[in-house]
Amino acid sequence: MELGNDFKAFLSSIQPGEDEVTAAKAAHEQVRDELKTDSESKDAHEDTFLSGSYARRTAINDINDVDVICILDIDRTITSPEVLLSWVESILSKYYDEVRPQGRSIGAEGKGGVWLDIVPATPVNAADGPLWIPDREVKQWVQTHPKGQIAACNEKNKATNGYFVQAVKLLKAWRDRLPTKSCQLKSYILESLIHKTIGIPSSHAGAVVNVLQGIESSYGAYRGTNIVPAITDPGYPSVVVTKHLPAKEFDDFMIQVKSAAQVARSAFDSKDESSSRKLWRQLFGSQFGQ
Repeated sequence: MELGNDFKAFLSSIQPGEDEVTAAKAAHEQVRDELKTDSESKDAHEDTFLSGSYARRTAINDINDVDVICILDIDRTITSPEVLLSWVESILSKYYDEVRPQGRSIGAEGKGGVWLDIVPATPVNAADGPLWIPDREVKQWVQTHPKGQIAACNEKNKATNGYFVQAVKLLKAWRDRLPTKSCQLKSYILESLIHKTIGIPSSHAGAVVNVLQGIESSYGAYRGTNIVPAITDPGYPSVVVTKHLPAKEFDDFMIQVKSAAQVARSAFDSKDESSSRKLWRQLFGSQFGQ
């Protein structure tokens, strides 16, 4: 059964709270203003904008971090990723006690305990197009397209009558309940898979079934082959989001997908409300249907 009211109530229960949203807004506005006005960065600063699940409205529960893209007027051909990231780190250290270098960003604990990921970038061509960002681990500049990701999310959400964003939230909640870290696929890879498999559902339950069965149908054959399929970025198809995903983690995730797809199908097909609810609870926990 579709159990529409149960799904709506469950989605409401996993939405970020008002306090978290308010704290996130205050924190990102503060760091964006600091980067714009700091004596060291203001001349190079061109723009900042939000990225990640917070910007795409696919975050659930606590907002774990807020991604801030900082567009800078720099020449990447003469500036190494390490130099740029170290420079941004030194600027943020003026304002924040907790500052941490990361692979492609600098993390800082902002106002209200909100974790900020500051990603310095420079345009490939136009400021609203793909960006070059520094990757400390591979010591190279790599391309990404955060605004393209946001646009792809919005377009898919419109095409699915709002079910895409809600399906991402539902399947993140399912993912977070999986038994080990190795099978809890990273959020944007999961979101990319949902984008490719959701179809045009007419209910929350149908969206979940479409995605789980779609992932199994499209990628189940890779399980156990030591090969990870090339899943492309919906917002920038030239980028493969699974490029660095270990085969074991993909297999562990796909094992969970196979069983979850069967449960979801049975829950959807069940004609008995109580039996259907019990099956959906296997995926989403006891909070579902309360």
